[in-house]
Amino acid sequence: MKEQNKIQSKNAIEEAKEIFSSCIKCGMCKSICPVFSVLREEHLSPRGHSSLAIKNVFTDSFFHCTLCKACEEKCPIKLKICDAIIKIRESLSLEEKNIKENKEMIKKVRETGNPFGGEKSSGDKLYCC
Repeated sequence: MKEQNKIQSKNAIEEAKEIFSSCIKCGMCKSICPVFSVLREEHLSPRGHSSLAIKNVFTDSFFHCTLCKACEEKCPIKLKICDAIIKIRESLSLEEKNIKENKEMIKKVRETGNPFGGEKSSGDKLYCC
């Protein structure tokens, strides 16, 4: 990894940990998280992400978050949880620890200009997820 990427990755982690350090671990965010409500695994909840980040554990679980911001609306201290998740994802990407699905999407965008693949984009159409 390039030295610049290492520095950017470290800075992104520090910013995320700063956000999560204020978490009071009340669990109110869990009750509204769509990922937790389906998968029922603590490490995939906003509170779980907070605990993992504080412990310096950065796994692909941070890519499961939908970034819907429901947790931020429910949070009694109004933490910017999604900002922290995005920072951690940025760090993981800089360290080339993207999940398989992201790697495939990036490859398709580079090849065709379309995250879904298919015909090469002529440049006059925009594709969205």
